[in-house]
Amino acid sequence: MVRNSRRTLWLMLAAIFVGGCGSSPPVRYFSLQPMPIDYRQDGEDSLVLGLGPLRLADYLKRSHMVTRGENNEILMDQEHRWAEPLGTSIQRTLATNVDRLMDTVAVVSFPDTDTTAVDYRLVGRLHRFDVDGSGLAVLEVQWRIQDADGDPVIAPRRDRYTATSVRGDPGANAAALTDTLGQYSRTISEVVADLPAPTDDD
Repeated sequence: MVRNSRRTLWLMLAAIFVGGCGSSPPVRYFSLQPMPIDYRQDGEDSLVLGLGPLRLADYLKRSHMVTRGENNEILMDQEHRWAEPLGTSIQRTLATNVDRLMDTVAVVSFPDTDTTAVDYRLVGRLHRFDVDGSGLAVLEVQWRIQDADGDPVIAPRRDRYTATSVRGDPGANAAALTDTLGQYSRTISEVVADLPAPTDDD
């Protein structure tokens, strides 16, 4: 009797294990994409903009795609993730966008800004970068531009950008968040276009 009970228990455990393994869906990975603008070679006398660091809110420092539920609940998607660290992807996407939007500005993305001579540097923090329960993608960013010596030339400002996604569709969420970065890139380009060319004090 005891032997049969043990055998039955082992069979039940084996069934649970096999069933659990078989029911786990594969993880899907997504990325942010630069704006579809043709690249043009920067001139030798181009202004050099260092983009970053842009710090992320702590809840974004993970590979899981994040959505926002009711009552301020933050939901981590176990099955849909970013293909690379989100901070790296955001900064590279913004740098590529701004570089493509501006013919007379060369953009260097952090951390290369630490080893490259730049005329201006954009720094800031992303307070929000997610999609809410209604399918609205939101980017909230506080940022400023400073000169090569670290002195501010554009006072800190806070901007908010939105795009519409499809509720429950992670691919559409990634595309909508990409759209918000495109909007922000155009704002950066407009601001940088008004900056004076640095003077040579030598």
